Amino acid sequence: MPKRFLLLTILLVAACAPSPTPAPPPTPTPIAPADDLAIYRPALAPANQGDLAHLDYPTRYALTLTYDHATPTLWGSAEVRYSNRQSAPLNEIYFRLFANYPDSGGKIVVSTVTANGTLVTPTLQAQNTALRVPLAEPLAPGAAITLRLDLAVTIPRHSDKHYADFTANDDITTLPTIYPLIPAYDNAGWHLEISPTYGDWVYADASLYAVTLTTSSTLTVIASGTTIDRRENDDATTTWRIVGAPMRDFHLVLANRLEKVSATVGDVTVNSWYEPADAAAGTRALQVAVNALRTFNDSFGAYPYRELDVVETPTTAGGIEYPGLIVIGRALYQNQAGRDVLEFVIAHEVAHQWWYAVVGNDQVNAPWVDEALAQYSALLYFEKQRGASARQTIAQRYFEPSYNAIRTAGRDAPADRPVAAYSEDEYVGIVYGKAPLFFDAIRTKMGDAKFFEFLRTYYERHRYKVVFPDAVLKTAQEACACDLSEEYQRWIAGK
Repeated sequence: MPKRFLLLTILLVAACAPSPTPAPPPTPTPIAPADDLAIYRPALAPANQGDLAHLDYPTRYALTLTYDHATPTLWGSAEVRYSNRQSAPLNEIYFRLFANYPDSGGKIVVSTVTANGTLVTPTLQAQNTALRVPLAEPLAPGAAITLRLDLAVTIPRHSDKHYADFTANDDITTLPTIYPLIPAYDNAGWHLEISPTYGDWVYADASLYAVTLTTSSTLTVIASGTTIDRRENDDATTTWRIVGAPMRDFHLVLANRLEKVSATVGDVTVNSWYEPADAAAGTRALQVAVNALRTFNDSFGAYPYRELDVVETPTTAGGIEYPGLIVIGRALYQNQAGRDVLEFVIAHEVAHQWWYAVVGNDQVNAPWVDEALAQYSALLYFEKQRGASARQTIAQRYFEPSYNAIRTAGRDAPADRPVAAYSEDEYVGIVYGKAPLFFDAIRTKMGDAKFFEFLRTYYERHRYKVVFPDAVLKTAQEACACDLSEEYQRWIAGK
């Protein structure tokens, strides 16, 4: 599941390894006519709908699901069209089953798997969080295959595991990446790592989603992507059709009492969903999200999706980001004394739409790449809203205390390590506290003009792709025509 912003832990405290050089990918065999992309275009803002034609044959997920709140269970099928974009044949394809994450309280069972219509026998690996699907014949570079999986997910009730993010209660059900997801494949092979509970779970490529979900008509479905149809059935159920593109994972929230207030930023609709008792905070959340969207559009480049949903949930993580959707902890809505905290969390999670959703990275093994930049983007938001003096204030409030606590304890460490290399407080102090100061240091050296040129170039160059840590340094040095290795060593690669 996506990266967890550990802001609450940060506040309690006061928040580069060389990359492999991928082989040039082959030219894939076309798997569908160009107009087959039409179904996904409503998920993108009009100015970005042409992006689909330039994607490198992304994986396509067609999910047909039914949810029963009384049980609570989710069942159905996933039809997945996968193209081999590597330079070597593949003998198997893996799916991550994150609902089986140790101690999640939930479970996913895949009962039947076919490959191009032929029944295959998969095996479970990585503590049942990975499903290996063997192929009768190797999938050649550029070739495509259609896989179909029947699945059933048992959802834990009132779970407090992993930030209470995969759970069902009387009012709301949150389903983060509970379908079978193909992980990233790079020079290290298939990525099947099990991240600690305080880190991210998902490392995946941008894909296309068409989701059909049937559930009780008493429930509202809030999802990554855009609803393109909603049909009322005779049995008091509603069938929702949702598309998302290009997205690295897909999140579902089903609620029976959330209220909504909306606004537009250009062609983008921003929705704030909140508990009826938290209407004032829900309205404020909308305004913060709108301001953050405008700030980051101007600073980095255009947000590509048609919608952005901000959802109040019971999560204990502070905030969690998904493509096109962010969830914010209920406690922040109800603590009006912490208005600045709510604002910072929303700005941080909105920034993840640029740094994670669009520009992807290995969140398990190089979490600083997106987390530190999302942290620093929140600082840029406060500068825009409150003036230049906010730059130092935000660094002193949200970055330095958590890092100084680790450093004073003699546990300073490089920021370019996997999540598993840190304890939880070290992860917060180094990735959320220390690493954002790298961006402040290079901004000081580069000057604002070159620094924002770097961010815009980095975003445009790597949209919908996966970057490795050295891309950050390389792009910044190109922008300023200067050497930033000293700053990189100080804040990222060294102690």
